[in-house]
Amino acid sequence: MVTGGTKGIGRAIVEALLSEGANVSYCARSVRGDEFASLASGAADAPRAIGTAVDIGDASAIRAWIEVGAQEFGRVDGVVANAASFAVEATYESWQRSFQADILGLIALIDTATPHLQSSTSSDASIVVVSSLAGFEARHPAIAGPYSTLKRAQATLAKDYSRKLGPLGVRINTVVPGAIETRGETLPDGTWQPSRFEEAKKTKPEFLREMLDGIPLARFGDAEDVASAAVFLLSPLARYISGTNLVVDGGSSIAF
Repeated sequence: MVTGGTKGIGRAIVEALLSEGANVSYCARSVRGDEFASLASGAADAPRAIGTAVDIGDASAIRAWIEVGAQEFGRVDGVVANAASFAVEATYESWQRSFQADILGLIALIDTATPHLQSSTSSDASIVVVSSLAGFEARHPAIAGPYSTLKRAQATLAKDYSRKLGPLGVRINTVVPGAIETRGETLPDGTWQPSRFEEAKKTKPEFLREMLDGIPLARFGDAEDVASAAVFLLSPLARYISGTNLVVDGGSSIAF
């Protein structure tokens, strides 16, 4: 189950899971339902992707989505908390909305999914929280405020949950992306919506150049880089990994 699964990193995670043969229930604020139709093979045993419109700030909607997904597929083996409010305005209202979505929504997601993960037939039931390097390094004021603060809080929350969930046979880890260049998207009316990176290349070239100079691998990451890390943490290959932060940043930070 993947929140924020229609665009950017979330979409790449859904695609990666489908390629591994997993059935996926994904949600986002707006869902058409055919986001992954091009990947469908038509075979009876082909993995399926089912989309649902969910506001991650609505705890009751999150709980209902988990229960419906568990009923649809018969079990829940893994959960990816990817959706975020991405609020940078430091107003009281912005803080309130962001906390509701990024923290209380995450708690509702974990608490509702845990019984299903605990009873999963998989021996590697796992939760992955997608945080951000912005929560650990205050380099750029443009991504400060609620977003960066709550991304750090999500990582801490995941560590706290690892103590509780470990004895239940459920792992939980955090993926911490650095500078990731996500794809734009084609809107329902056929127009092209550029990604933030594509816009920044035109409006803030010096800002991007400064960021690139601080990355030893000399490139921005892409959504597939983060998806690979998330799928690894969900897989049996990570069966003895829990409560950790997996940094995906091209070497731009010292590991923490």
